[in-house]
Amino acid sequence: MKVISGLDRLESEVFSNVAATIGSFDGVHLGHRRIISTLLKISEEENLIPTLVTFEPHPQLVLGKRGPVEILTTLDEKLDILESSGIETVIVLEFNRQLASYPPEEFVRHILLEKMDTKALVIGYDHHFGKDRAGNTKLLEDMSKAEGFRFTIVPEFRIDGRTVKSTLIRNELKSGDFSSAREILGYNYLVSGKIVKGHGIGKTMGFPTINLAVPPVKLLPQKGVYSTAVSLDGSGYHGMAYIGERLTFDDASLSVEVNLFSFSGKVESEKVILELIEFIRPPEKFETVDELTNKIKEDELEIRKRFK
Repeated sequence: MKVISGLDRLESEVFSNVAATIGSFDGVHLGHRRIISTLLKISEEENLIPTLVTFEPHPQLVLGKRGPVEILTTLDEKLDILESSGIETVIVLEFNRQLASYPPEEFVRHILLEKMDTKALVIGYDHHFGKDRAGNTKLLEDMSKAEGFRFTIVPEFRIDGRTVKSTLIRNELKSGDFSSAREILGYNYLVSGKIVKGHGIGKTMGFPTINLAVPPVKLLPQKGVYSTAVSLDGSGYHGMAYIGERLTFDDASLSVEVNLFSFSGKVESEKVILELIEFIRPPEKFETVDELTNKIKEDELEIRKRFK
């Protein structure tokens, strides 16, 4: 998958016969995958190059008109997910006030048609873009007739009567309905970050952990213990992750850490990726370190049993 970042780089590239889709694609959830699968189908039918245009940072982080937002996927996580989607080219445009002020017609003509040679455009039913979010399905339908490109609207996708949207997933992750959020995402929720030095408390208890510094805009799910799959140094491991404060030690700082099963040696990587699989239990405060240690042993036995 080819990744093109920024308008300057976009201007220097040569495109031909593109089928495009546009959006934030935060979470790349099952609704987004309907859009991508439609794009791939049309690309195959028309012999076009499936291309996805997305934005960094998330537009809501710049505009903030609907309040602050925590994102489901960082750019690196999003690209990792898209790598196996069948998309051939991803264009990452820096979302700033200048891009937000683009009149939608100009965005379509200058970027999609003139620059990218878009022959087919696929978008979700509720997509808006351009200055004052004036670009919508009606405008694109009219432009497709005038400019001669194929235009397809992907209808809403529902699970159990609920429309699959990034907002719904965010709300469920925050409220603690982790299994439902995971179902709507269509994959294990990712939490990735830079490895940082911890306090070494876990090691003294017999459970050494890798500590993560997670970007502040990344949404962390309900605090507690999770079973997790871990990507580290090019290898995969099972383990147990903890998100929350160190209550037993009266440490109010938020911790994101993971204990790896069947791992020995030195960590070489600067980054680790967690796939949170199941929520095991909420945080607890214990009277003694021994009580905490015994509870962690119980967590490990339970999680190992579930992996089997």
